[in-house]
Amino acid sequence: MRSLILATVLVLAPAAAAAQGPTTLDAKSKSDLLATRELAWRAWFAGDSKTLEAMLPAEFIGVGWGDGPWNSKATSIAGSQEFAASGGKLTALDFPKTEIQSYGDVAFVYSTYKVTFTAGGQNVVQEGRSTEVFVRKNGKWLHPGWHLDSGK
Repeated sequence: MRSLILATVLVLAPAAAAAQGPTTLDAKSKSDLLATRELAWRAWFAGDSKTLEAMLPAEFIGVGWGDGPWNSKATSIAGSQEFAASGGKLTALDFPKTEIQSYGDVAFVYSTYKVTFTAGGQNVVQEGRSTEVFVRKNGKWLHPGWHLDSGK
């Protein structure tokens, strides 16, 4: 039932926002949005549950770059903590290409990404594409969903 409700929200919220027509983010809003996106990635790799708890709403859905299950807020934060607890470390983060579509207080951020991290004593480079959804509430960007793919 929760999945059905969330799927409905993820379908209808963008449609309602799109009905407003596209908007252009001012420089500060765009800067805040991109800073929030970077903070989310860095917080995940650092196991920073406090930051993730504040920015991921209860209805969060995360689709990772593998074939695993979709993540809820709780499972995404748990995965982040497990990564950090196992000694995993982010060593580089880059978004070579980013496009933003905004509709009122909803923004879609499409990017290519390249992350370098250590996991299990190995250096790992992961490149791919991401689609991230952000909603501005009370002047802050929340991050209700992301979808990553490995680009392969």
